[in-house]
Amino acid sequence: MTPSYQNACTSPELLRDFITWQVHGEAGICKAFCKIHHYFNKKFSKLDMEIISKEIIKPSSPTPNHLKTLNLSMLDQLTFQNYIPLLILYKSELTRSSIYVLKKSLSETLKMYYPFAGRLRKDSVTVDCGDQGVVFVEAKMSGCTLSDFLQNPNLERQKLLFAEGFLWKGSCIGEPFVAVQVTSFEGGGMAVGFTISHKVADGCTYGTFLSDWAAMARGEMRPEPIILAKLIPSPDLKLNVPEIVMNQSRNCVTKRFAFGSKKIAELKNSVAGFVENPTSVEVVTAHLYMCVNVASMAKTGSFRKSTWMQLVNMRPRMTKPLPYNCIGNFSWYFTISNNGSQTSLSNLVLEMKNGIKGLCNGGNNVELSNWLMGIKKSTGNAKELFDDVDVYRCSSMVRSPFHDIDFGWGSPVWVTLADATMKNTFVLFDMPDGDGIEAVVSIEEDTMRLFQSVYNKDTREHEDRKFMSHL
Repeated sequence: MTPSYQNACTSPELLRDFITWQVHGEAGICKAFCKIHHYFNKKFSKLDMEIISKEIIKPSSPTPNHLKTLNLSMLDQLTFQNYIPLLILYKSELTRSSIYVLKKSLSETLKMYYPFAGRLRKDSVTVDCGDQGVVFVEAKMSGCTLSDFLQNPNLERQKLLFAEGFLWKGSCIGEPFVAVQVTSFEGGGMAVGFTISHKVADGCTYGTFLSDWAAMARGEMRPEPIILAKLIPSPDLKLNVPEIVMNQSRNCVTKRFAFGSKKIAELKNSVAGFVENPTSVEVVTAHLYMCVNVASMAKTGSFRKSTWMQLVNMRPRMTKPLPYNCIGNFSWYFTISNNGSQTSLSNLVLEMKNGIKGLCNGGNNVELSNWLMGIKKSTGNAKELFDDVDVYRCSSMVRSPFHDIDFGWGSPVWVTLADATMKNTFVLFDMPDGDGIEAVVSIEEDTMRLFQSVYNKDTREHEDRKFMSHL
């Protein structure tokens, strides 16, 4: 079974069967109507969610007194508080034994990740690491199988798979940093809906925590994480740091676009001779930016100035690279712009490549203290950079461990970000089989229609549907 990229209202298979059965006369037509009735009855049956339990999971042993207060790093302080919701789907059946393993291993993992079990104080700068714990919910869904969900992963269904109140939650002050909901589907299969506040975790930390939790569930011990807020000097900002506001929109919709290996090869070939050794992420992000620029022009009738913000994990970019298990926020961004005119794919890919070089001093050559000082100086006028322009934000989770999160019952069949209400966001994931990139795109509905039209001109339908054909 594969997740569908189109929420069709009709089934081509049923239409084919109906035409075939017409040949067999009255009995065939009756059989066709019975199957159609069953199909639509199931498709539009009411979902029912039963919350079996809700509790607070605390670290397996108390946090020592000298670690009870944590001052957030400068990068943590500059990061917004919103919770980032990740959905992880498994074929395995949820049992009492697996629930016990998940709770116990989560408690043991929180012992190492003790700030995640704390609470952000009102000053938004310090964390009370008092072992207050994280939310853990067990639930059961009726009226929807895993197959149903994969075919139609709409927002209404997604909402039921996350702990109530934590889906794209805003402020984390005084609230649990982490909320987990484990849901069993009708007929087997399960979902792990995981949310964590961006205030304490970037994408790399997100993947590291889930990977360590899964390893603990399998009985494997991992090295203790390094808490960046303790490792990195945290200068007193004493700046009027602009509030980071994510653009909320009631008209925002999310769709997923698959770039198979063939499509990526075509994109790379199209810029060959102009850009040396383009990466998969570079050509995909450039293609997405080009598509949304063309869609914006079709919507407004003229080209608007826009800026693409590309987040980068800076751990391996330092002169002395930081280990992958350094937890907290350690990502920054570079920007490229269209300057109010149409730009070719080749130019955008080249700008992407130059952007990462500029951010990383020509290579993985960033000196930590100078870099942090540069960020501190730039925060005061950061907001001015984005006045009167459309801003698109992109994060890449490519080559992250999300598709290897095995709690002891196998790898996920699908991992994705929940549909967003924050417009102009793009997030890239590996496909489950590693053969391409899935782009989760959240933009306003009228822009999305135009975006799809532009995208579909260059992308064959079978490429869009390829990434889970092995299931």
